[in-house]
Amino acid sequence: MENSELLKIYRDQIDTLDKELIYLFFRRFEIVKQIWLVKKQEQIVPLDNNRWQKLLNENLEVSREFWLRDEFIIDIWNRIHSESLKLEE
Repeated sequence: MENSELLKIYRDQIDTLDKELIYLFFRRFEIVKQIWLVKKQEQIVPLDNNRWQKLLNENLEVSREFWLRDEFIIDIWNRIHSESLKLEE
């Protein structure tokens, strides 16, 4: 197999994974909206710092098993968390 064909195969795989990531973000944020509704009904504040720290620490532990840099995971999770909070406003 030529390198150009191999490159196309890899790029196609990346494209598929990117679409899956977008779909997973969509699903996650749909659940965030449901959580927001429950919090609103129960008059619970949007931000639970303990939950946030627990989530971040757990995800860092998992990511280390795959040799992902902490800074990368922290950046991504901060962005996801920020977007989640915006949905809860």
